[in-house]
Amino acid sequence: MKAIIVDDEPMTRSGLRRFVDWEGLGIEVAGEAEDGIEAYERFVQVRPDIVLCDVRMPRMDGIAFAQRVREIDVDCKIIFLSGYNDLDYLKSAIKLQAVDYMLKPIQMDELGKLLKETVRNISDARRKRRELEELQSIREQFDHSKPELIEHLVKMIVQPVPDSAPEGAPIEERLGQLAPSFPARGFYQCVAFEFRDEEARSRWRTEAQEAAAELELPVLTALTDGMGIACAALSSPRGDDRLGLWLNRLIRMKAEDGLLGVAAGTGEICAHLTGCKASFSQAVKALSQRFYRGWNTAIPYHIPRSGYRSGLFDKQAFIKFEDLLRNKQPGEAKQWLDQTINELLLYTPPEVEAVRKKLFRWYVAMTRIYPETMWEFEKDQLWATMFVSGELYTIRKFMMQRLDIIQQALEHTDSGDKMVIRDIIRYIQDNYSKDVSINTLAGHVHLAPTYMCILFKKEKGVSINDFITQYRIEQAKRLLRDRRLKLYEVSSMVGYQDANYFAKVFRKLTGVIPSQYRNALPEE
Repeated sequence: MKAIIVDDEPMTRSGLRRFVDWEGLGIEVAGEAEDGIEAYERFVQVRPDIVLCDVRMPRMDGIAFAQRVREIDVDCKIIFLSGYNDLDYLKSAIKLQAVDYMLKPIQMDELGKLLKETVRNISDARRKRRELEELQSIREQFDHSKPELIEHLVKMIVQPVPDSAPEGAPIEERLGQLAPSFPARGFYQCVAFEFRDEEARSRWRTEAQEAAAELELPVLTALTDGMGIACAALSSPRGDDRLGLWLNRLIRMKAEDGLLGVAAGTGEICAHLTGCKASFSQAVKALSQRFYRGWNTAIPYHIPRSGYRSGLFDKQAFIKFEDLLRNKQPGEAKQWLDQTINELLLYTPPEVEAVRKKLFRWYVAMTRIYPETMWEFEKDQLWATMFVSGELYTIRKFMMQRLDIIQQALEHTDSGDKMVIRDIIRYIQDNYSKDVSINTLAGHVHLAPTYMCILFKKEKGVSINDFITQYRIEQAKRLLRDRRLKLYEVSSMVGYQDANYFAKVFRKLTGVIPSQYRNALPEE
């Protein structure tokens, strides 16, 4: 047990340390303090079981300190020490459930007896608390044992059991004890679920059980390693319509902003519980095809076609894609990519990671052949996330959008580009004192904002925003020659409503603040 001593008199604290047999009482003196504020800080650090505390102290007295202690710890034993027989303090001590209120000078033998009794009371309280906690734990385990045992049983049904696993009661017998409504004989089908986020995972089991109860479909469910497991008892070896309805409800679970991300893979129907292991293994393999099907889909298991390899893995297909890009035929390159991806959807190779790598290689070819067009997109690192964790349809959309940008850039690379650049610069010169945004400029020249930024950067060597800033600062330099203008007026006249921000931008481009620049100008 731990104790702290709180007293503003060093002699008292020293005497209590020396003349009390703390070790014999089984108490560690874990700290001292000379007032209530310091004592509270020490209390929070140490969290002692016993506090010996003077009543009258500077800054914060013992009663105020004890009140703060009681806000965070109702069990701490507080013994007040005081040189004053004050009735009000005594009443406060009683209200704060203090162990005792001892008057100074302290009788060490009485204090020793009091501490010994306090230690005994703390030990008794801890023992009773442990007994209550153990009893409560037993009750909670009893209350929750049935769902946990059912979940463990599901895992036993669908997952291979190690050879070293101990023998237990037969699965049919356990089913009769834990889930008597689930048939121990009949036809079964296993399903594996994957979830895009924690909300979908946390809601799945409740939704699964509620939907099964409404459809009167016998289903056992479990969660393991983030994956949902379900074993359904069917009415026929040819299938059960209720299972389809149940799956549809689960993969269409709603969130506030749309559908939750859920995908399901289904194994084949088996005629005995022992066949559920194979059915679940098939369900997991089917679920791996989510890359091709996306979220909120139910994917049945099928045996992969043998002896066929997708064109994506054909070196000549990649060379053709590169040739189309080099020959400035992005439209034909899009068609070739689309044909190759559609072939993937028909064939669905099981080696998903290999497909990701090959598609990434095709994307790298685009960035290598048209670096001046793609630089804008490489800064956001979106491509990295896309090819590591995106589904096939999102990767396809991503690559098609990039090919559209390449095509648009090729179509507009002519003398008309220079006219557009001149129009953009003229608009900036006429409106630099206003709020000139990228979207406003894009609307003025009738171009997509992204393409306009790429075009301007390519022609002028700087971004549009940097050009606007440079032009504004040049105009500010001209205006600063007129000493009748206040600095905040100059700031407003060149499009900056915040004079402080204007000064920072000015200094960044010129190395000095506006006032320093003006002072360095010759008098006119």
